[in-house]
Amino acid sequence: MEIQSCLADAPLFRNVSAAALTLAAEKGIVRTCGKGEHICREGDFLCLILAGSVRVCGANRDRTLVLNTLFSGDCFGVASLFGSHCGITSVTACENSTLLLFPQETVEELLKTDFAFARNYICFLTDRIGFLNRKIAAFTAGSAEKKLARYLLTLPAENGVLTLPMSMVKLAGTLDLGRASLYRAFDFLEESGQLTRRGNTVILSSAEDFSKIYGGTQ
Repeated sequence: MEIQSCLADAPLFRNVSAAALTLAAEKGIVRTCGKGEHICREGDFLCLILAGSVRVCGANRDRTLVLNTLFSGDCFGVASLFGSHCGITSVTACENSTLLLFPQETVEELLKTDFAFARNYICFLTDRIGFLNRKIAAFTAGSAEKKLARYLLTLPAENGVLTLPMSMVKLAGTLDLGRASLYRAFDFLEESGQLTRRGNTVILSSAEDFSKIYGGTQ
């Protein structure tokens, strides 16, 4: 596996300098994980997935809350790298996976010496805040919102834009909801920033995130 090439393809390292790629490749620590292995990060490390996939779950005594599934090029541990009280999550390998671990001092050096890396890091954190806010909204949503969201996922969409194939009256009947409940469900999803509705046209803010939040097991 050519580590520098994998780094160049990862969003966190997009458009960084050749010197930064070399530094990251030299300072990164390669670790392999077997399917089902719980990934315990001892110390402060940012973890980039070189190959495979992992599942991130929230800590809950009663059930497992699946927060996200990450694939090659994705990373985790970004927020907790500079703070030990960012919340506890468990990370498990979905398949045999290869990770590249960066100690805090290496990330600090990259942040200080490469503007593109610093910008990518900030953009990543901003995107994750948005994703987690929408995930929180999904956890607090009522059954009407979840019914509506899962129905929307069954409709064909192009670039996150889909068209409702029936009137609101018929849609309410299809979902076994009252019209008022259906409108409130749309309002909830709009106010939480997950979609915009213009008549029968629905625009998802992030089709990928919407699918991850409402399409999987929570």
